[in-house]
Amino acid sequence: MARFKKTIMQRSFTFMEIREDFLEGDDLEVRQQSVRAARNMKSLPTRATESRPGTFYVRTLTDADDIIEIRPKTGLKFGLIINDNSFQICDPAGLIVHTENSVPWSEAAGVWAQNFREKTVIGGAGFLRELDYNDDGGWDFTEYQFADASGGEIAQAYWAFEKDHSIQPSAKNGTITVTATKPLWTADYVGLRIRYGMREIQVTEFLSSTALRGNVVNELPPSFSVEVEDSTAFRIGDIVVGADTDFKGLVISITGLTLLVATIHFFEGPSEDEELSSPFGSSKVVGVPTEVTPLPSPIWDEPLMSKHRGFPQSAAAVSGRLVLIDFPQVPDLVALSSSRGIDDFDVGAEDDDAIIRQVGDSAPRWLHAINMGDLLLLADNGVYYVPARENGVISPSTFNTVFVDEIGASEIKPVKVNDGVIFVEASGRRVSAAMLDGNVYLKWSTRPLTTFHSHQINNPKRLCGPSLGSSSDEKFMFVVNGDGTLAAMSWQGNLKDENIGFAPWDTNGEFVNVSPIFDGYWAIVDRQVTGGTVRFLERFSAEALMDCAVETQGPSAVENLSVNGEELEVNGTPLVVRTPVLSHLPGVTVSYYANGFDGGDHIVKSDGTVTGEPDISGVRQIGINFIASVKPWAVEHVESKRVGMVRVRTPRVSVSVQNTLGFQAIRNRTTTTVGGFSFGDDLSSPPELQTKVFKFSVLGNRDHPEIEFRKNRPGPFRVLAIGQEVQG
Repeated sequence: MARFKKTIMQRSFTFMEIREDFLEGDDLEVRQQSVRAARNMKSLPTRATESRPGTFYVRTLTDADDIIEIRPKTGLKFGLIINDNSFQICDPAGLIVHTENSVPWSEAAGVWAQNFREKTVIGGAGFLRELDYNDDGGWDFTEYQFADASGGEIAQAYWAFEKDHSIQPSAKNGTITVTATKPLWTADYVGLRIRYGMREIQVTEFLSSTALRGNVVNELPPSFSVEVEDSTAFRIGDIVVGADTDFKGLVISITGLTLLVATIHFFEGPSEDEELSSPFGSSKVVGVPTEVTPLPSPIWDEPLMSKHRGFPQSAAAVSGRLVLIDFPQVPDLVALSSSRGIDDFDVGAEDDDAIIRQVGDSAPRWLHAINMGDLLLLADNGVYYVPARENGVISPSTFNTVFVDEIGASEIKPVKVNDGVIFVEASGRRVSAAMLDGNVYLKWSTRPLTTFHSHQINNPKRLCGPSLGSSSDEKFMFVVNGDGTLAAMSWQGNLKDENIGFAPWDTNGEFVNVSPIFDGYWAIVDRQVTGGTVRFLERFSAEALMDCAVETQGPSAVENLSVNGEELEVNGTPLVVRTPVLSHLPGVTVSYYANGFDGGDHIVKSDGTVTGEPDISGVRQIGINFIASVKPWAVEHVESKRVGMVRVRTPRVSVSVQNTLGFQAIRNRTTTTVGGFSFGDDLSSPPELQTKVFKFSVLGNRDHPEIEFRKNRPGPFRVLAIGQEVQG
């Protein structure tokens, strides 16, 4: 005889599905607000749970694996679809408005895009391009061009890659030969501009590994033979400065009292009797210095970005500047354009000048830059930020990286949320967040997000952030797993709270990517249809009760033929075109749903129509059904005042559903199906949505009984509470 009987109610599903090793954790709060499994379910702000939104079919793709929202003008939104060997631009309805087949990449993977008003910078392993929205409403796809600088030079980013090499121009002007002290040049330098003493040379011809031919853009700095009273204060490689003329130069050689100096600043050279200083001392100049043929000098640099040196693999925009990082040969370099324009990388000390620096501890590889008010930088060995919130700008004088945490990030692109950034750690097995902390000394901190949900992270390949501009109250973050499933994260409040839930989502196919676009979420999905795998672009929608679905008034989409707004008729009967709406799913089993009626399953024929078309009035939704289910943790231990913690059994369970049609209740091996209709209902009218508590017996008396409530057919499904009547 049972010693006691009580009912345990669960009304919060905030944490959603957590790890299986919580099986014996009846007393833990996290288990009391979670479930054993939550397939294709989502958590609501009310702490209830319901089936995930389905998807509407948008269009069929070729080989695209990403779609990125770009906003080239106020009020205009487009989707940039990146394919292998091409890209397309679509409007919010999914209609293609531009196709570009001449692109510098052959694989979509690794291509990134950074929108900056009417310009979008697109980059990859071997290129940097610019996509512009023009005044005619068209699109121009061109080479990324740097702004013009003074004297015919260009404001591109330069870097000294070969600091142990010197180069020597044959003259200061005209067409010259540039000789390297060691084998250095390749044919890739032709067409580039290199700099000698900060002045540009346009390379026109490759002569050998030690010689190039080029044209001087602006007169090169001169070299001087300078005699001093005492040369013992100077060393080869010293920077010397004139006390009167502000001359600055590099000592190339010393012979007796004569210094050979390559000019850095003040091209007229030092003056007679001027005091010339070095780091070790100074001496007076004797006589007038003599200009000599340009000396071999290590003060030279070349384009930071080129086919020879590679291009950045990631970008961001902050404080009106374009941020470029992850340079193949200088991984710890951060390059910010000037605030004058994203095509201006002319460095200097003024507030609006560009910034190009190697920063960070232990030579990090900068992988991601994110504008969060502050500039957040994620590396393979740590998290940093550049303060910008206090003064609202970043300048050469204020640019400073602040270390936050040694957690490394993976190459998977992070996503922004309202109060932080979510990223996959370098191990690839855990998802963490960098968040604004409010700490007086350290404004940012990190925390792991998947401690309770690590089993749902399976070889992640992408993250999809919330649609921050969406008017919907619901925000999601998706982890796209290598097996084609999603781990859908939902949270209440902010990320500082512990109320974070993950639930696995799947479909009849594999998710390739999910993008926050057009105030919602669009998915790229691979599905099996007759003839093989087909890639689809689909839109998540609360109105979609199936996947890859379409809506139609009848068996075919009907469109009246018209000319200039006037419908065409024959003998008073409108001419119509009937276009099969399921031509994208030949051979696939689809389900029908209309106003609560379940029209059953049907096979799509090769012409886009279906077998056994059901006779259902009203708007039909036709698509691929998906199963949604929730498995609560079975209550097996309860606290008793007389005997403490005791093991119990569950003879009955209840489920409170809201606005729900049919579902199944599974207890161990017993399945009960609840239909949309009840006894006495008018079967000719649509079934009404049910808000009701259902009770079911649990047969069997085994350890860890399995309880599941499942939506097995199309229709809404929301669970408010689950009750377990236990006795012990």
